[in-house]
Amino acid sequence: MKYSLLPVLGFILMISSCEKKESEYDRGPLLQNIGNNVIAPAYKLSHDRATSLKDAVVSFNDAPDIAKLQTLKVAFNSAYTAWQGIETYDFGAAESQSYSLNTFPCDTNKIAANIVSGTYTLGAAGNLAAKGFAAIDFLLYSKDESATVNFFTTNSNARKYLLDVTTDISSNITTAYDAWTNGGSAGFIAATALDAGSSISILNNAWAQATERTRRERVGNALGYIGLISSGNLYPDKLEGLYANNAKELLIANLEANKNLFTGGSGIGFDDYPKVKEALYQERPLNEEITNQFDKAIAASQAISGDFKSALINEKPKMETLFLELKKLTVLIKVDMASAIGVTINYTDNDGD
Repeated sequence: MKYSLLPVLGFILMISSCEKKESEYDRGPLLQNIGNNVIAPAYKLSHDRATSLKDAVVSFNDAPDIAKLQTLKVAFNSAYTAWQGIETYDFGAAESQSYSLNTFPCDTNKIAANIVSGTYTLGAAGNLAAKGFAAIDFLLYSKDESATVNFFTTNSNARKYLLDVTTDISSNITTAYDAWTNGGSAGFIAATALDAGSSISILNNAWAQATERTRRERVGNALGYIGLISSGNLYPDKLEGLYANNAKELLIANLEANKNLFTGGSGIGFDDYPKVKEALYQERPLNEEITNQFDKAIAASQAISGDFKSALINEKPKMETLFLELKKLTVLIKVDMASAIGVTINYTDNDGD
């Protein structure tokens, strides 16, 4: 019996061609655009707004009144929104800042105890939930404005704590910003390989974790999900921006920032990566599917007419739809995109996606 070697040779040539195409792809321009035109501006914006927040706290503490409190709230919300644009970059000098600056919900009892004692170490593990943006959210929004002004006017320890927490945020963001502008960006752009220590691998791992956190903590926990299983209970007190009640706005800012990372803004993005363009997801180009899924998640957020806290009761089906869209986005980033690019997601979780 005679066998033709042509199909086998064709398959070998196809594999060889794909490997050659990948090895010849210059990831430098992609990393250069992401590093210089996506990450760097996001760091600068967050740094500038954190600095403005600290200035507003200093001004408020000098002579608390309602006008200064309102100015401070504007500065805080601007800084918190800008933070959403850099939270994904939890590596290098910014490693672990995702939780050290934004663990939510905050521990209100620990915050109160710290203020009473006047002695604390914000960097201690026991204070992880007593600092960061969630702590300021509680301090500025948990009482009406007159009561808030009175609290800070009559309590020097509270004024000190507000400034210390704000300084911690500003200092950490400044550290990450300075590191990025003074060599971090150049190192990021230069590490063009696909091994575990490469920029593509490190970024995609941080990105997958951040996307998963968004699904789990920004929506899932409040809906009562344990991983991907619903408990049937609702926990509105687990929302981000709990006291300012702006969880929806923060989520949209987060999703828009991560979509910008994927598309590279007006430059080269992961949607231009050859293997992401060529891969198919249910017979559709993967790059189109991921872009479309970002849009679906943003649209699902915007479709909720009120705030998330009210929506848990009044628009629960829409909150469930949002959770589903975030679940799909997580799989696309964590599994499909990582697989297409050829990087290994090397952290583990028990969520089943």
